[in-house]
Amino acid sequence: MNEILILEIGDQKYGIDFHDPFFFLIRDLLYESTWEVFAADLTNKVHVERIHKLQEIENKTGRISGSLFLPISTLEIKSYFKELDLNPQKLKHATPEGFYELAQDEAESEEIDEAMNLMDFVIETWPSYAKAYELKGTFLIEKGAQEEGIALLKKSIEIDPTLAEAYSELGQAYYNLEDYDKAIEYWKKELEYTPYDKFAYFMIANAYRKQGKIGSAIETLKKFVSEDKKSILARYELMDLYNQMEEYELAKEYEDQILKMTPYYPGDIEPWAKVLFKNERYEEVIRVVEDHIQKYPIDAHFKILLVVPYAKSGRYNEAREILNEFKDQKDWYYYGKKELFESNLSKEELDLCGIR
Repeated sequence: MNEILILEIGDQKYGIDFHDPFFFLIRDLLYESTWEVFAADLTNKVHVERIHKLQEIENKTGRISGSLFLPISTLEIKSYFKELDLNPQKLKHATPEGFYELAQDEAESEEIDEAMNLMDFVIETWPSYAKAYELKGTFLIEKGAQEEGIALLKKSIEIDPTLAEAYSELGQAYYNLEDYDKAIEYWKKELEYTPYDKFAYFMIANAYRKQGKIGSAIETLKKFVSEDKKSILARYELMDLYNQMEEYELAKEYEDQILKMTPYYPGDIEPWAKVLFKNERYEEVIRVVEDHIQKYPIDAHFKILLVVPYAKSGRYNEAREILNEFKDQKDWYYYGKKELFESNLSKEELDLCGIR
């Protein structure tokens, strides 16, 4: 052991080398932060002694998180395993879930290539770990390699037919390819394992819309509404679909239901507000949206919905302040809401708010 420093705790001294941080990482990534299971997989006496040393240090200093030693590249991981003569394939109690989560973190940091390298390592080491194929397949599709990505997603469900994430991604991939029948097929399969997945229901309905099968879209959303009594967005979509079919009485039934509801999900706030605008219930929108933003500042983008009721209440200065804030900071979001303003405000009100 090539010690690079001596750690002195009380009257005890511990030699620390370059490999100690790696052991903390492996414990957290492959063994769910458990030294005992890690040690049980080791046959090399030196490795076991290292774990005992690190346990002693933690007993005296408190827990040391392996995340302190990130970032680490796949190349470095392979190098450490080789230097330590530690074969990950022989770590029979190790689970690669930590590597899967690390790859997701890499992707969120826009390090897609590194995330894929890590999944390649996982596939090589744990070839029956279905989620690695699913995640790499998803990354490939994001990079435009549709066929290769779809093949890996299909491989993942061959290994684990219950892997809902893979069915979801396959549905999205085929939807993007405009193969709506296959998209619907995979999303329906996803629902067999995650029957309350809101996304799948909405996407199936949307795929049916793309095919012009409005009746099938309606049946899909009605099934969802029967299972989720709180969803305003599903009712809003049903209202819109019935209006398309000129079934105005049925559309009005769903509109009336929305008028009796208060948003439970953040994603329901905007469709709910649109229905209330139509029925001139502006003060109610102000109260609900302001209360929501106060409780959940992360949802401050809903503030732009207040422009309409503020204008209707003569609060033009406040409406202009909101619009200026979005023009300066989130102009894309502002321009995405111009239709909402133009369909609910008169020309005079638009002018007074400074909307051109």
